[in-house]
Amino acid sequence: MSEFSGMKVAVLNATGAIAQAVVSSFVAAGAHVAAVDRADELSRHGGALKALAPDLVETVPFALDAKTLLDACERAIGPIEVLVCAAPPVGQTTILAMTADELRRTVEDELCIPALIMQEAGRRMSQRGSGRIISLFSMSAKTGVHTKVGAFAAAKGGLLAYSRVMAAELAPSGVTVNGIATSLFEPQVQILEREEQEALAKAIPVRRFGRIGEAAHAVLFLASREAAFITGETMNLSGGRFMD
Repeated sequence: MSEFSGMKVAVLNATGAIAQAVVSSFVAAGAHVAAVDRADELSRHGGALKALAPDLVETVPFALDAKTLLDACERAIGPIEVLVCAAPPVGQTTILAMTADELRRTVEDELCIPALIMQEAGRRMSQRGSGRIISLFSMSAKTGVHTKVGAFAAAKGGLLAYSRVMAAELAPSGVTVNGIATSLFEPQVQILEREEQEALAKAIPVRRFGRIGEAAHAVLFLASREAAFITGETMNLSGGRFMD
C-alpha cells in the first residue's frame, strides 16, 4: 500500500456510500484526495470526508466545465494521477412513465458529464505519460435486467463503451481506463424488507451482499502498479450473480 503514499486522487460524486469508502481507503494508504461533489452534498457530508484526514482530503464543489473542475482539484492537491468516477444518486421510474426531461437529465449526469471529465483527465495524464481512470458502474450497465432504471442503465452502458474506446486510445500513453460493476451491495438493500433481503441473498452464489470496503479495495487494485497491464476491462463485483 506504500505506493499510494502522496498519490493525487480525485473522486467524483464522493459522498455516496461506496465513494466514501474509496476516499477512506486511499487516505488510509497515504494518498491526497480531492473529494468532488455538488455543493449541497458537500454541505451535508463534506465535513465527515474532511475529518478523515484534514491534511490529505480537500473537498471540491462540482463544476460542470471539466477544465474548471480539474483545475480546482489540481490547485487543491496537485496533478491528478487517479480519477475515480462514482455515480450520483438516480431516481427510479419505468421506461413508459419516463419523461423526456428525465431521460435527458439522467444521460447528462450519468454519461455526458463524466465522459467530459474523463476526457480532460485523459488529456492531462497522457501528456504526463501515466494515470488511472476508474469508473464505478451498476451491473445494470452490462445486463439491463433491472426495472425502473432504464435511463440510468442506458447512460452507464454508454459510459462503459466510451471507457473501452478511451482505454484503447490512451493505452500507448501509459494511461489505463477500467471500470467496476457492482450488484446488490449492503447500502443499497437496507431499504428492503428483511424477507426480501434474505431472498435476494440466496440468489447470490456467495450467499451475501457486497460490502463497500470490497468495492474500495477493487478500486485501489486497479489504481496500483500491479494493474498496469489491465485496461479496457470492467470488473464484476456481484458475488457470482453475474459472470462474463
